[in-house]
Amino acid sequence: MIKLLTIKKIIFFLAISTIIFSSCTKQLQSNTGGFSDISLSRNSDEYTVKRINTIEMQGSSLFGIPGFGSNNKNKNKYGMLFRFNGIEMGKIPRILPFITLVGSSIALGGYAQQIAGLNKNNGRENLPTGLNYLAALPFAGIVNNLVWSGSATSGITNQIHYNLINDNPGIDFFTNPKYTVDYKLGLFGQKAKVKLNIIGATLKIK
Repeated sequence: MIKLLTIKKIIFFLAISTIIFSSCTKQLQSNTGGFSDISLSRNSDEYTVKRINTIEMQGSSLFGIPGFGSNNKNKNKYGMLFRFNGIEMGKIPRILPFITLVGSSIALGGYAQQIAGLNKNNGRENLPTGLNYLAALPFAGIVNNLVWSGSATSGITNQIHYNLINDNPGIDFFTNPKYTVDYKLGLFGQKAKVKLNIIGATLKIK
């Protein structure tokens, strides 16, 4: 009986914590750091400078697992920018949150089966094995979503860098990046929107 009450308290605590922290919106802004190319200002007559069109990418995740669509538009294509003063959000391998989701479902499924108890008539579980894990999946998803908070931004900077280079083949280098990140944590999933404003410079070849 004591163990059952403890389990109920844990589930209740997780539910209340999730409701409190869910649906919150965060915004991050980043301006230039200390790596701006000084030669651009000293030798501005050697370059053609222009502001690049704003690049915007969106990402999402469900149960902490990064989306297969918005977070993976470029698939295995990468954009490499050396000496680029920006932010790096990294990329979360989907297998990791998937493993923790399965583990949480199994653990909570066991608790759910204990709470449901046995049928007094036939002595069998009121919640059959298999169905208990399915019933626990939404709760496991809530927990996993909190554990992998920020997974909606997985791979976004890589997509932005790839598009930046791919869409501006005539630009020799980029400088003065400004990022805006809008991030929303929901009950079961997350959404993120990243915008990049940046200046591009092309060397004047005589």
